[in-house]
Amino acid sequence: MNILLVTLCAIGLVYSLAAGDVSSLSLAAADSAENALKLWLTVAAAMMLWSGLMRVAEKAGIVDRLCQTVRPLMRLLLRDLPPESPAMKAAAMNFTSNLLGLGNAALPFGLRAMKELETARCSQRTMAAFILLNTASVQLVPMNIITLRAAAGSPTPSDCVLPILFNSLLSLTCGLLAVCAVYSPALSPGKGGKIRNKKPREERAWNYSGS
Repeated sequence: MNILLVTLCAIGLVYSLAAGDVSSLSLAAADSAENALKLWLTVAAAMMLWSGLMRVAEKAGIVDRLCQTVRPLMRLLLRDLPPESPAMKAAAMNFTSNLLGLGNAALPFGLRAMKELETARCSQRTMAAFILLNTASVQLVPMNIITLRAAAGSPTPSDCVLPILFNSLLSLTCGLLAVCAVYSPALSPGKGGKIRNKKPREERAWNYSGS
């Protein structure tokens, strides 16, 4: 990405020098810096607001109630985990944060959940299901996108809520089908998520050639 940005800046500089219009390049750079600062301030203010509201909801017990609500779904997808395990709690908090559109708040819970999943030595299917939940990021209120659309001057910045929700649910459904197909019970995941195999490939080939 850094190489791409440097290349684009170099192309613009060379073109402005060749066209003899360096003043336009200077004005464009100043305007872009001003717009970037305004956008950053707008997004940062919205993130601080919703992070504060999330903290208030956590202190009031609302987040815990939401976690209790989504926990049956988590138990269905993460079958290897006990309901009251630290990994299950972190996974539920990650899913709830994504559901409320707080991606930055969901990141530490996701990292904690992955660490707990590795400690618990759960199956690869469980890890794949959790990564899918985190990546699909089903959001009822996509605040980051709404804020960006409002900062860009959209008259109806919240029109994206239903399309984003539909696409997230569709990607989650397709991903779950793929996880069920890849990690089917016939593969028999063993301890630590390693798939059992009757014989190593090299040993089977040696037996065939020996016979």
